[in-house]
Amino acid sequence: MAQTSPEEEYSVLGRSESKIEKYGSKGTAYLGKTVLSAGQKPVLGRKIMVDIAEPHVALICGKRGGGKSFTLSILLEEFARQPFEIRQRISVIAIDTVGIFWTLKIPNSRDVKELEKWGLKPETTNVRVLVPSGQKKFYEDKKIPVDDAFTLKISELEETEWLTLFKLSWRDEEGVLLSRIIEKVKETMGTRYGFTEIISAIENDTDAGKLAKQALVNRFRVAKSWGVFEKEGDKIEDIAKPGQITIIDVSAYRQTVGMEGTRDIIVGLLGKKLFEQRMLFRKEEEAKLIAGQKRESAMPLVWMLVDEAHMFMPKDEQSIALSVLLEWVRVGRQPGLSIVLATQRPEKLHPDAISQCDLFISHRMTSQPDIAAVSLLRPSYMHQDFDKYYQQMPREKGYALILDDNTEKIWMVKIRPRFSWDGGVTATAFKD
Repeated sequence: MAQTSPEEEYSVLGRSESKIEKYGSKGTAYLGKTVLSAGQKPVLGRKIMVDIAEPHVALICGKRGGGKSFTLSILLEEFARQPFEIRQRISVIAIDTVGIFWTLKIPNSRDVKELEKWGLKPETTNVRVLVPSGQKKFYEDKKIPVDDAFTLKISELEETEWLTLFKLSWRDEEGVLLSRIIEKVKETMGTRYGFTEIISAIENDTDAGKLAKQALVNRFRVAKSWGVFEKEGDKIEDIAKPGQITIIDVSAYRQTVGMEGTRDIIVGLLGKKLFEQRMLFRKEEEAKLIAGQKRESAMPLVWMLVDEAHMFMPKDEQSIALSVLLEWVRVGRQPGLSIVLATQRPEKLHPDAISQCDLFISHRMTSQPDIAAVSLLRPSYMHQDFDKYYQQMPREKGYALILDDNTEKIWMVKIRPRFSWDGGVTATAFKD
């Protein structure tokens, strides 16, 4: 059922009726307004609020330039504007594959009139932008606002992850050597080793051939130049801080030859550590609740927003991040892990990521394979096929179809304008 307030009508998506009665719109994100009439001049109705106080698996789809990243940015803006008691229980981490979310720091002076129509105004959004240590100087030279650099602890990588990163197999001579070396440095040094120790162990190995040793040393030297891995990497509690929105910018590794797997490693390791930590702290929270105390712990609930999710959760190939993110999708609700997956190619996305989502937000799609992929979602409360709904959607950018398993309803929504500058608009030759 829709919840109505005395001041203004709104509907809360992603929340049970009993909790709507208890909490109303507290702990929700203002996403947009319903479309009452989808004619040439669409008529808008009540506000659409989306629950962000409890765990969800959300999927955002749409063709290229359709508004996926825009909608992700709206969610980030809304997290930053939660009341203190809600905000301090949540940490948000956004995986930025294109390098556009830093513009959340800039107020939207471009769309002042449109914001006024919605009763809104331009504002900055308090986000922390982190880039790999090896890329920080590039951002600084380009005067792109960056808050800090991050690194991953090299000992967190297992030998299987190194093999995947270097595109080696167990049958390769280099692969055999790599497995032996990683096992050896772990046995002798525990977690206190870096590239220097790994390279030294390779050079001192007496079983491998000279060519294999040289090739593997070169691989590790190249990996060192990426500026991602160090002997002492960042602690997970420094990345997932309460009340903080952290942008992890991995766009530098998008097209660089030989570094395609680096972004997968970053997402995979972050996801794995966050999952492990939340599982532990969830037990602490439940123990406090049993003892009659408040449900709280040092580690907040975590929302991870992943742009171009098909890169990390592919349907037909392996990815270092895939197994980790599938754990988030399948069992993340209990430990308090939410994931928002955005993609323009749902047909390329792992089917479990589609079938397990409880919130589906789709901008216009025209590709039949992609429409067929999201048709796996079709619930009993859908009255017609997806392509019929897409045909009814207004042609202008900014509209979305939303399926919500909690209300068991389908909504056509106009997404609200952004408070902050949109860095994802299409490039143009015009200068103004």
